Amino acid sequence: MVDFTIPEEIQMICRGLRSFLEKEVRPLEEQYKRYLEDERARLQDDGSLVPEFKSVLNHVRRRSADLGYYGMHMPPEVGGGGVSRVGMFYALREVFHHGLGLNVVVLSGPEGPSPMLLQFNEPQREKYLRPLVRGEMTTCFALTEPEAGSDIKNLKTRAEKKGDHYILNGMKTFITNAADADFAQVFAVTDPKTYKEHGYMGVTAFLVERDTPGYQVGKINRSLIDDGSQAELIFENCKIPKENVIGQEGMGFYVAMSWLGIGRLNIAAWSVGLAQYLLERCVEYANLRTAFGKPIGKYQHIRGMLAESAAELYAAEQMLLHASWKMDQGESVVDESSMAKWYATNMLYRMADRAVQIHGGMGVMKELPIERIFRFARILRIVEGTDEIQKETIAKSLEL
Repeated sequence: MVDFTIPEEIQMICRGLRSFLEKEVRPLEEQYKRYLEDERARLQDDGSLVPEFKSVLNHVRRRSADLGYYGMHMPPEVGGGGVSRVGMFYALREVFHHGLGLNVVVLSGPEGPSPMLLQFNEPQREKYLRPLVRGEMTTCFALTEPEAGSDIKNLKTRAEKKGDHYILNGMKTFITNAADADFAQVFAVTDPKTYKEHGYMGVTAFLVERDTPGYQVGKINRSLIDDGSQAELIFENCKIPKENVIGQEGMGFYVAMSWLGIGRLNIAAWSVGLAQYLLERCVEYANLRTAFGKPIGKYQHIRGMLAESAAELYAAEQMLLHASWKMDQGESVVDESSMAKWYATNMLYRMADRAVQIHGGMGVMKELPIERIFRFARILRIVEGTDEIQKETIAKSLEL
């Protein structure tokens, strides 16, 4: 028998998150509205966030951690709440149901703790992981390179072992939170011969602190939403102690893969929450806006768009819930996470496009949040594996 009842503890978490967002986060969003609505106001000349806005984001992150929300997906032994993947789906949906504002840092994203980091040994957990869970530090996942995004077989970054340390050289690009991270999780080839022969073997993951000599933040990339988040990382003869290897030497690819499935489920959950937000705004507008003597929601074209949006949202929710449930049972969700990520992000993109159309001229104005979500939705179809990579994974599951 399948029970679709949401457990009471998950309902309590969602109620708590809703209260936190409404009572503490929303007033801050009103106070710092200029930064949220105007990309030019929140960015410095080099593309990084202005210190005041960065301080507000850090405050919300730490406050969420104090309340036990920020790292609640992590196990209790590292300071987390041990919340299930199904629980995290509902929590992420609740948070992103409030749109795109300061709420985006309430729950850990690429800058925070992930289950991949459970491969840290005890000294690494104490120095890096527990502070991440407490919201005291941030990190970044440095895998992508100019010629190696999803194609991990083409990494150019190298780390040569020299006694009790490694010498790291190379460059990473489009790295989320690179400009502000206290340390980076950097993937580099340590065994070129094995790497050339096998592609996945011979790559090692390292912890690299931002104050390490030879660690440099390069160009900050300007994106569709200009959030100051993506940047280059350049490593020139960085001396990394062997104690900073994550997991086993030469097994970095498997460290990376342990994180990607969860990241894809997270983005799918963001998409579901934002889609709910858009659907509610569209229904509200369709009932209020009149044309030719009646609300536009009474016209067939508008009703059809909203009906399609509701059905697609429902389908995405069910896909994601099932994939999350399977992960909670300890089953592999490589294929399901790709399906959920591909479908949910494309669902959100279609819904955002309809939302712009339904709102007409107002839909493309910055006075409303619709156009920013439309731009954000387009980005989600690329990060954590493009549409094409997700479909390739799905095709392989069909033995094609």
